[in-house]
Amino acid sequence: MSELSFSEHTEEKLDALKYYYNLWFNIVKGQRCYIIDCNAGKGFVKIKNTRKKLLGSSLLAVELFKKDIDQNLTLYLIEKDGENSNILRKNIEEFIKDYNIPAEVDADIIIINEDWTSVIDEIINDTDDGIRLFLLDPYAIKSIPWTKLLSLIKRGKSAFGYKESGIEVLINWAWHAIRRKIGKYYSQNSTKVNNIDKSIQGELKILDNFFGPVKWKDIADNYPNQIFKKKIDNNIDELRINLASQYVKHFFKYFRYVKIHSVHSRKKDKDEYLKKRGKLKYFLIFASNYQPALDIIDAKFKEYRDKKFYTKLPKTQKTLTEFIPGLTNKSKYPFERLPNIKDKIKQLELELGIQFFKVSKKIIKFLYKRKNYDYGCFDFGLFNEFDINENKYLPFLKEKNVIDIRPKKSKKDYVGNYYYLCHPILVDRNDYLFFDEKRFLFDKGNLKRF
Repeated sequence: MSELSFSEHTEEKLDALKYYYNLWFNIVKGQRCYIIDCNAGKGFVKIKNTRKKLLGSSLLAVELFKKDIDQNLTLYLIEKDGENSNILRKNIEEFIKDYNIPAEVDADIIIINEDWTSVIDEIINDTDDGIRLFLLDPYAIKSIPWTKLLSLIKRGKSAFGYKESGIEVLINWAWHAIRRKIGKYYSQNSTKVNNIDKSIQGELKILDNFFGPVKWKDIADNYPNQIFKKKIDNNIDELRINLASQYVKHFFKYFRYVKIHSVHSRKKDKDEYLKKRGKLKYFLIFASNYQPALDIIDAKFKEYRDKKFYTKLPKTQKTLTEFIPGLTNKSKYPFERLPNIKDKIKQLELELGIQFFKVSKKIIKFLYKRKNYDYGCFDFGLFNEFDINENKYLPFLKEKNVIDIRPKKSKKDYVGNYYYLCHPILVDRNDYLFFDEKRFLFDKGNLKRF
């Protein structure tokens, strides 16, 4: 079986992906669901300088068919390289045989030998009837133009303008590639060349296409042109964190939660600073409207953040708060698990100065448990569950701002009234950025540290 070869830090990404795939599928497998891998590779990954041969993202997804009892899963595996695409097909065929996966799942594995940007709009439309997880893990940032990424992330918002939990996106944000291109921009600035070389123009155009609405040159111009040559480490940290933070700000128009995880190389460097942890290779950016998803995917990320590959960082290392102007240094992350719903109802009763009827409490608890449905339910679902109608119990809860109603379109094109929890004691509907161990509130275009 042929494979692609990558450095040791790739294992961290695949380990987290395998963990999330399995928990994600356990949640969504009762309904139509899709994984769309935009850079599927060959299926297997070899870790350089080791004997390790791991399942790549595409085969990790194929492995889920072992649990697909209701046959709800479909995979779209997109690979631009023709040779890699053929190898992927052969590796999947052998994998299905070797791992005792039902042969009929082959019909639910769609391998596409194209650039993902040329087919993604059609795939988005074809998969609109289910839950979708998109994976973008390219070799270079040229492969993720903002205009096409926008085609994905804008589906985080429904046709009625509400953020919904039917789509998630995981992106390999390749800092090492961004750094090389910005280095050429700095080099051109420091030599004061009037006529920019065509090759540099091309590199800068790639950055423009990648960053889209982010004014990356304005950010880069805040730092010295010799930042990479002189290895001004704190400035480099500040630059990349500012760039990544400004990039994900544009996700919040469509997503409520964004997670950024830093992945460093496992190779020590002769420079004192890099002996502590190795170079930052890329950020993994995860966007979701499903609150528990952040906790799930961060479980594996935290394992690697806590591993002591090298000695601890120097105490002089700056924090994210110092890198983003206007942030206040308050309480420390972790992602907080939600309090018990019974405690929340008691707190709500105290604030409102009332005591809910038993049925009202049951309605609140019922909606609260439906986290993957945005703490809500169609009207007919509530009416059937509690033998009520729109004039019984619900008007009182709406009057007290406990619930609200909005139009919603189902996966089968039914449009109806959707009741959902809205009181801030019960559900936090703010937008949050989680950057490694730190949490930020996104409010009115700004990030505020908790």
